[in-house]
Amino acid sequence: MVRLRREFGERGEKTSIPMPPPVPFPKRGKSESVVVNSLQKKLGQNLYQSEKNFGIVYSGAPHPLVRVIQEIAEGTYIADWEQEMFKGTYMVEKEAVRMVGSLLGNGNVGGFITSGGTESNLVAMRVARDLMHKKHPEVILPITAHFSFRSAAELLGLKLRFLPVDANLHPDMDRVGGMINQNTIALVCSAPEGFLGVMDPVEEFGELAARRDLYLHVDAAFGGFILPFMRELGYDIPPFDFRIPSVDSMMTDGHKLGLMPLTTSFFLLRKQENLESIPTEDTVIHTITSTKPGIKAAAAWAIMNRMGMDGYKQSTRHVLGVVRILQEGIESIPGLDLVMKPLITILAFKSDVYDVASIFEQLRKMGWGTELESWEGAEMIRLSVNPNRDDEHAKLFISALKQAVRYAKKK
Repeated sequence: MVRLRREFGERGEKTSIPMPPPVPFPKRGKSESVVVNSLQKKLGQNLYQSEKNFGIVYSGAPHPLVRVIQEIAEGTYIADWEQEMFKGTYMVEKEAVRMVGSLLGNGNVGGFITSGGTESNLVAMRVARDLMHKKHPEVILPITAHFSFRSAAELLGLKLRFLPVDANLHPDMDRVGGMINQNTIALVCSAPEGFLGVMDPVEEFGELAARRDLYLHVDAAFGGFILPFMRELGYDIPPFDFRIPSVDSMMTDGHKLGLMPLTTSFFLLRKQENLESIPTEDTVIHTITSTKPGIKAAAAWAIMNRMGMDGYKQSTRHVLGVVRILQEGIESIPGLDLVMKPLITILAFKSDVYDVASIFEQLRKMGWGTELESWEGAEMIRLSVNPNRDDEHAKLFISALKQAVRYAKKK
């Protein structure tokens, strides 16, 4: 069984959370230039320049239109309990949700924009729990699922039962049936998972959910704003969305590959009435964060209308071209091996010849951001590509990687 990062309930050394010395509240305001210059110096401590960062920054700068939208929508907000105050902003959010639903196979979905993928998954588990009415609710999901489900389990009183995965991160579907019991409320799968971008078999999960009358949630944080466009471009993409009749809810992050501002996540429900399972009163608060800034909804609505299917297909073609340059460049370096062929915008490599941590440090010294991860007990370097990266960035990275390998320690 592949064992990934340590999460909730697992003992081990935890990362420290450093804090600065006490900071007094300012007695007098400073000039704008002094404040801006001071802030620039502090932000200059960030390790990597944006264009040289291929690490966890899957969400590059949003579409330039966002700057315009910020001025138009500044000060507006969304709250289901006060729809009349900003009726236009409220309807913009709901229209954006409907657009994403249409993209993902069902234009009649309900739902809302959340503060990010973690909140979207928390809401999904809350709905599943409150719909199913089990005294000791359990959820079955692959061990590769996002950590937000572990947060949901702790906060909502759920028990998670993890499916092991093989060396290719495929869950052992033969074991699911035997894990389902009278306490099971939901199945969760990813399209794709966020570690290496591997698709879970959503159709198989869907068949099980339909046969055993279970809630099915699909985490499409990475896939929602690329898989539909890849399909349009001729890629063989298996069914993963509301086209599968037993999918009850989905989430996707517009800030990952949809060129939307951080953090713009969509929680989508096949049946809007399922929200009634959440015990609310007149205030009708279904989200965790309650009141939300209207800018997120306005930006999402505007960007989807500005880009359209053709614009997103072009963006997808572009980012996959960058991935291809990286893939071919890594494969051309003796001693490096791709962990697996990339499906979307995540790729990783390992080595039986070189010390991978040494390669990582060499890249870091040259100002290139990557992630050092563990893969089946061996170290690997993981890259995540966003639409702001271009061919030249990829070529420069490969050039730096070749230099890093030359100076890296051998095993």
